[in-house]
Amino acid sequence: MRKSIEFLALLLALVTQLDGQGLGKELRNPTANELIAQLLLRRAQSSANKRPGRVPPGPVFSQPKRATSTDSSQSETLDLENLLDTGACSGSGCGDEDFASRWTMPLMRLGDKRYYLGIFFKANWYKAAQYCRFHGMHLAGVETERENRFLEQHIQEAGLGHEHFWTSGTDQGEEGRFFWMSNGRPITFDNWNAGEPNNFQYENGEMEHCLELWNRDGKGLKWNDSPCSFETFFICEVA
Repeated sequence: MRKSIEFLALLLALVTQLDGQGLGKELRNPTANELIAQLLLRRAQSSANKRPGRVPPGPVFSQPKRATSTDSSQSETLDLENLLDTGACSGSGCGDEDFASRWTMPLMRLGDKRYYLGIFFKANWYKAAQYCRFHGMHLAGVETERENRFLEQHIQEAGLGHEHFWTSGTDQGEEGRFFWMSNGRPITFDNWNAGEPNNFQYENGEMEHCLELWNRDGKGLKWNDSPCSFETFFICEVA
């Protein structure tokens, strides 16, 4: 045992002589355990000094999954992170950093406006408005002929020109006075189909107070007032 202690003391002296720290002087009569502890400490410190600095690993983020299905039963579970498709945005400026970091739903751009076609499921006017708001948007307003043509073009290109699409237009505040719920402005430009709006009353007593786009007679997507409870596709715009 005595020889083991002497050997360890000699080894510690050699280590401390090499690193110049003089730790062998800290213990005049070291025990075997103390010597072993000193040697382990010096080895750890020596190794740490030789290693390059390391940054603690941060959380690992996986890439969001691209939506591949338009099945209506799954549509309500598709959120912003699972609808990453900035390539669906048309027009200039869709690839800028602010756009890419904030919006991950497939949007279409016209001037300062960006639109989203809600075609994964059908909803009544109120639920459609709720869906748009949940994703930071509003049901769309169509305030110019240019906007109307733009939306019609994209809806037709999607093969959905025969479908109905909710907008934010409504006269629920005052019969016959339609305005855009998206911004509160009264309708100035209009594209009503012949004989519309007519506020038709149905057998259950419900009348027509919400504005939709509908190709009623094959002449393109024109405006029609419809019962707000009817379930159709819809158009959102970025708020």
